[in-house]
Amino acid sequence: MPAASRTYQRTLDQHRRQVIVNAARRVFETSGLEGASIRAIAQMAGCTTGAIYPHFPSKEELFAVVLGGSLSSITVEVRRAMNNVVPPAKALKRGTLAIYKYYDAHPSDLALALAVFNVERKAKLGRGLDEALKRQFDALLEQLAEQVGKIAKKPFRPMVRIEAAALVTYLVGLLVLKHGGRIDTIGNTAPVLLAHYTRNMVARLSGAS
Repeated sequence: MPAASRTYQRTLDQHRRQVIVNAARRVFETSGLEGASIRAIAQMAGCTTGAIYPHFPSKEELFAVVLGGSLSSITVEVRRAMNNVVPPAKALKRGTLAIYKYYDAHPSDLALALAVFNVERKAKLGRGLDEALKRQFDALLEQLAEQVGKIAKKPFRPMVRIEAAALVTYLVGLLVLKHGGRIDTIGNTAPVLLAHYTRNMVARLSGAS
């Protein structure tokens, strides 16, 4: 096959793959992982199920690609927010706010993440997909943990990870309350509450009064 034809075929395959991923995202957003099917994704993509399987052997593979892309985007946003910010406390606040803003603008991404990282979930994605997504999440968490370690007066490694995880847990809780309508008054005060929590955490870890 001529080089030009191979390049055209790769471009076409990439386009088809992206169309399928975009369709899968919409199906997962409305039906969740359990309710989604390859048939529904194919209908959304305007193709046959046979056109999907050469790219993705299962809906779980597709779900991992969708969620993995979301985690990659958040990681980039956090890195950009903290780039060249020297004071670790300021970097931590900016990185945390970047995660909040991303999920606030993309609540469906948060729902997908919660579906996978639910410790009570019995069904696994399989084929090492759960582990791969966990590594991505850990890499995201590590960016915050690095700043926590710089802030802490006694940067004991396990404690640093726990503090970073607690910060993200608080952040996610605010978003769930806000978008779930469970506490109507939380609305626009959620960023204020997040800033308050982060500020107190920094003061406590640094030993400031």
